[in-house]
Amino acid sequence: MMSWLRKLRGGTPPRPDTDAVLNDGLELAMDWGESWLAPIQDRLRERHPRLSQAELDGFDAACREAMRFGHETVHALVRRSGKDVDPAEFATVFNARHPWASPENTARLFNQGLYYAWKTGGPATAE
Repeated sequence: MMSWLRKLRGGTPPRPDTDAVLNDGLELAMDWGESWLAPIQDRLRERHPRLSQAELDGFDAACREAMRFGHETVHALVRRSGKDVDPAEFATVFNARHPWASPENTARLFNQGLYYAWKTGGPATAE
């Protein structure tokens, strides 16, 4: 799953704390305000100063993809189920693709996705 990280390290397995870094990154990616949809590398470096720039870039890409997938999944569920969207169904679909995501980040992403599905008619995206 984390082949991008293995490639950065010459084929060595990811660090044992990869899930923690990914969750920190996803949390940062979901920040509201001036950091909304902004790259996470600098903020993630503050929490994990030993990461290389290549690792930070990889984590940014992985977290943005997870957030995009989560928002798109919520939007698809809303189109199908309307107001009867089941958060457990979202968690099942999202965690099948991103098993590293914490329950807290999964719930936050679901709520954020609902906000955008109802307010804007679609998932939030960063170009």
